[in-house]
Amino acid sequence: MNRIKKLFSGVLVMAMTISVLPGTAEGAKAPKLSTKRVVLKEGQKKIVKLKNGVAKARVTWTISNKKVAKLSKKVSKGNKASVTVTAAKKGTAKLTAKYKVSGKVKNISASVIVSEKVQPTSAPTSTPMVTATIVPSPSVQPAATPTVTPSPTATPTSFVPIKTFLEDTDYDVPAGYDKVDSANEGELVNIEYPSTVIKEGEIVMRKAIVGLPKDYDESKKYPVIYVNHGIGGNETSMAGGNFKNVLWNAVADGVAEEAIMVFGSCCANEYNGQGPNPFFSLEHYEGYNNYLNDLEQCLMPYINENYSTYTDRAHTAVCGFSMGGRVSLHLGFAMQDTFRYVGAFCPAPGILDFTDNGVTGPGLFTPETFTLQDKYMEDTLVLIFKGIEDNIVKTFPKEYHDALEKNKVPHIYNEMHGGHDASVHNPAFYNFVRRIFKEEK
Repeated sequence: MNRIKKLFSGVLVMAMTISVLPGTAEGAKAPKLSTKRVVLKEGQKKIVKLKNGVAKARVTWTISNKKVAKLSKKVSKGNKASVTVTAAKKGTAKLTAKYKVSGKVKNISASVIVSEKVQPTSAPTSTPMVTATIVPSPSVQPAATPTVTPSPTATPTSFVPIKTFLEDTDYDVPAGYDKVDSANEGELVNIEYPSTVIKEGEIVMRKAIVGLPKDYDESKKYPVIYVNHGIGGNETSMAGGNFKNVLWNAVADGVAEEAIMVFGSCCANEYNGQGPNPFFSLEHYEGYNNYLNDLEQCLMPYINENYSTYTDRAHTAVCGFSMGGRVSLHLGFAMQDTFRYVGAFCPAPGILDFTDNGVTGPGLFTPETFTLQDKYMEDTLVLIFKGIEDNIVKTFPKEYHDALEKNKVPHIYNEMHGGHDASVHNPAFYNFVRRIFKEEK
């Protein structure tokens, strides 16, 4: 009987000990922060929450460098603990949650990384934040006329001049250019990144897929291609077919440069392209307009922080299909300091004023403002492909071509046999990747 009593006492003591350890009360998971990295630009705010806390716990929030970021709206109750981090100055700091329960203390930390705020230089570099109640245009205003800044090319002389690619009118593709070949394949990595532009005052975790080149090496730097899907799609749409193999095979054949592909979900609203809004509506399109904010403020910083990337203009490209082509033109012409290469494959309506599928709306640009700054006029590759049998986007790609011609913007425009599908966007992507990131020999 004494042995049984001792055994019971030992078990009771162990149970009591476990119950007072921070975050393990009643078998709960260990407390942690909602993110390990708080990535901000100067002036931005993010809410960081404590997960798996217990009601009786108390949390004290501190930051190591108050010049870099400030804390406000501190909630100390363990099961509701949160804090708002406001970026003040470029630099790094450490955010710490001191979690105390039943006399036990645990420090839980996250890194805070603040970068300089980039001022817009041309067409609208942002569109209004999409919240739970989405307001249709006129929230999307036509772009302002880009600042005319006569200056020499911003691209190092070691890069092949854009005019070289414009003069190359061979748009054929080789046999098997998009086939699956395990000898050439890279790797697809599923990621989640925190977005602050989906719901005001909240952090929303969004998904993306990163396509790494074969034998990806952290000791090397890689250029980046941001790839955008069509309406109703998500990050898996362009990553799921043979599209990615176009680049991997072209690299193996020596006609394209190694690069990281980023497949984002380019409808940046809380429904991620689904939800209560009609499929063809200004409310739905507003989510695609808001992707500019998501990519510039959230996705790009995450990619550059977590992968070995070049971050200069000459090593950064954007392209996409259908609505993703429209998104790519929006990003490319609104963020001219960021992208040297812009590819639009069967681009959808919305760049200019439009009426389509029962929807009439203002364009993201006017015919006059759909242009490039002087310093980028000869230093940006703009490529637009259209399928002759494409009855979905109809004449909109040609309208964009005509506007660029009128504004004397050098670009590639090609119509080829094919519909609104891979028969056009895969060969278009091949022609795009074999012209980008090229250095002079």
